[in-house]
Amino acid sequence: MSSQTGFFSRFGDVWCTGKVDVVDELLPADVAYHLPPFPDMDREGLKQLITGFHQAFPDFSLTIHEEMRDGDTTTARWSCTATFTGASPLLPLAPTGLATEGSGAHVIHWYRDTPIEVWHFGDWLGWLQRCGVMPPLG
Repeated sequence: MSSQTGFFSRFGDVWCTGKVDVVDELLPADVAYHLPPFPDMDREGLKQLITGFHQAFPDFSLTIHEEMRDGDTTTARWSCTATFTGASPLLPLAPTGLATEGSGAHVIHWYRDTPIEVWHFGDWLGWLQRCGVMPPLG
């Protein structure tokens, strides 16, 4: 398991590189990973999601704007960019070649230096609209 210091930087690198084996070092097998609107995931489910995401967006880039700690909770506010250039079962459509961007935050709850619950919030509707998967509203 990882300590709270530097956790989100290492976790963000997994999303950028697609090297999901690192998740085994960062999260316990029974972590509760919440990513609305997806169903809650454990570590293996999260690794599958990240793999599919990285296949669709292989040039994914992440910027961490701030990280905070309050007792057994840490948060990270971030922004990201990518281009929908790869085929993936996560998005069963032909890649559009369109660039997209998004922002969000992670809230991580810790128990004895182990992350036991992670909340992942982001503007996924805007992300999908900008990369051409969904039409703009209104």
